[in-house]
Amino acid sequence: MVYRAAIIGCGKIGSEFADDPRIKDIYTHAGAYVHCPDTELVAVCDSEPEKSERCKNRWNILHNFTDYRKMLSEIEPDIVSICTPDRTHFDIIRTILMTSNVKAIFAEKPLAMTVNEAEKLVDLAEQHGVLIAVNYSRRYAKKFNELKNYLYSDAFGDIRTVNGYYTKGTFHNGTHWFDLARLLIGEFLRVKGFDNLKEKSDDPTYDAYIEFKTGTNAYLHACDTTKFSIFEMDILGSKGRVYIKESGHIIEIYRVAESPYYSGYNSLYLVDTFTDVMRDNLLHAVEDIVQCLQTGRKPRCSGFDGVAAIKIAHAICSSVDSENFVELEH
Repeated sequence: MVYRAAIIGCGKIGSEFADDPRIKDIYTHAGAYVHCPDTELVAVCDSEPEKSERCKNRWNILHNFTDYRKMLSEIEPDIVSICTPDRTHFDIIRTILMTSNVKAIFAEKPLAMTVNEAEKLVDLAEQHGVLIAVNYSRRYAKKFNELKNYLYSDAFGDIRTVNGYYTKGTFHNGTHWFDLARLLIGEFLRVKGFDNLKEKSDDPTYDAYIEFKTGTNAYLHACDTTKFSIFEMDILGSKGRVYIKESGHIIEIYRVAESPYYSGYNSLYLVDTFTDVMRDNLLHAVEDIVQCLQTGRKPRCSGFDGVAAIKIAHAICSSVDSENFVELEH
């Protein structure tokens, strides 16, 4: 079966990154649907007519809309991607769940802007038998899933501490980091947030101290997005180090060995580097959704995972307001 796909939101992640000469892989929802043999991109929608028309022509499809409700009614797609601004996600996804026969929704992060809204969407999806997948993109990279096993192997030893850097909003990009930490380290126990940047934003970028249920701790540093973009995670174990850099495109593996400089001392040495880790992740995400529809299994990044990331972001924001630790409920 070939699943008919539609996209709401024709901006960068929906379509326009495909025209960036520096991006060599499949980095858009449109490109993923076009290149997946089990999907056909049949319609796109954007509230800006020029964007909608440009996207239709770029991918050589027949239908484009400025009203997503009209698109859902006339096209009746099997899969719908949500690539609109963060604060629109809840209303659009709720409308899809309540008014259409869509089989799967592929949502850009965050799933919603509050825990209550995100949980409502997951509950609605379960009631209507609709699959929800969230684009916390690193979950769809094979190397990150292999990395989790390595981090809990004897070769890495005990995970001692984690350090990270990010930009552009506790909900917008912070939830990417939280989701990756949940995947690799485990569930969060409690958090404490700090407003060091003092950003004037609807989604400020907060620093956070994190304690995991495993006993590991982490510190996430907020950086000024007007200066540069960054997304890193540095995991130190008793026998090595995993350094995730360049937004996850590169992973470096270090091992403990005797220091060549000082007798009786050990140091960390680079032993392996993985590049192109994120290559074609959106294509892999669409392939994962197709497999879920065919087999009934859960997606690699489910609606539940989307809710969990939002709970962490909300807890950090609440901690900033209260100036106290906030525990995570599971």
